[in-house]
Amino acid sequence: MSTSVNKLLFNIARQRITVSRIFGVLVLLLILFTTPSFSRDSLTDTVLGMSGLFLLTICSVGRLWALLYISGYKKLELITEGPYSMVRHPLYVFSLIGAIGIGLASKNILVLAALVIFYLLYYPLTIIVEERKLVDKFDQGYLDYIKRTPRFLPKLSLYKGNVQYQINADVYVKKMIFGMWFIWIYIILNIIEILQQSGHIPVFLRVP
Repeated sequence: MSTSVNKLLFNIARQRITVSRIFGVLVLLLILFTTPSFSRDSLTDTVLGMSGLFLLTICSVGRLWALLYISGYKKLELITEGPYSMVRHPLYVFSLIGAIGIGLASKNILVLAALVIFYLLYYPLTIIVEERKLVDKFDQGYLDYIKRTPRFLPKLSLYKGNVQYQINADVYVKKMIFGMWFIWIYIILNIIEILQQSGHIPVFLRVP
C-alpha cells in the first residue's frame, strides 16, 4: 500500500464520529425503505427480534460500565481497571455487539451485513490510530499495557477491579446519553416497523 493511500486511510480513521454518523444515516435509510428479510410474526422474526434486544442490552450495559471508568479521566491517566483490565478497547467491543444486535433486531439481512462489514473494515484502523496517540501520551506505560492486555478479544482471567472507585459524576451523566443510544435504536426500529405495516412509510425494496 502506497504512503499516500495509507495516509488517506488514517485521516479517514481519525474522523470516527463523522464517518460513523454518515454511515448511520445510510443504514437508517436502508431500514426505512426496505422490508425485513423474514415474514412478520414468524418464529424467525421473533427470535431475531429477541436476540437483537439481548445483544443491545449487553452492549448498553457494557458501554455504561466502561464509561464509568474513563469519564473525566480518559485524557488524564491510563485506565487499566474494570473492563480495561481484560481488553484495551471495551467500548469498541461492546459497540460491535451492539451493531450485530441492531442488524438482528432489524430482521434485515442487508442491514446486518452492512453493519458488520463496515465495523470490521473501518474500526480496526480507528483503533490503530487511537493506540498511536496513547503510546505518544503514556509512553512506556501504554506499551506495557499492550503487552499484557488483548486489543479486542477480552481475556476474562485478567479482570481486575476495585471495591471502590471514584466517579466523575458530572462527566459520566453526560456520557450516559451516548452509552444508551443503542437501546434507543431498538425503539426506533420498532416504530419504523409499525409505520411500514400501517403504510405510512413506503417500501421500495423487498429484501429476500
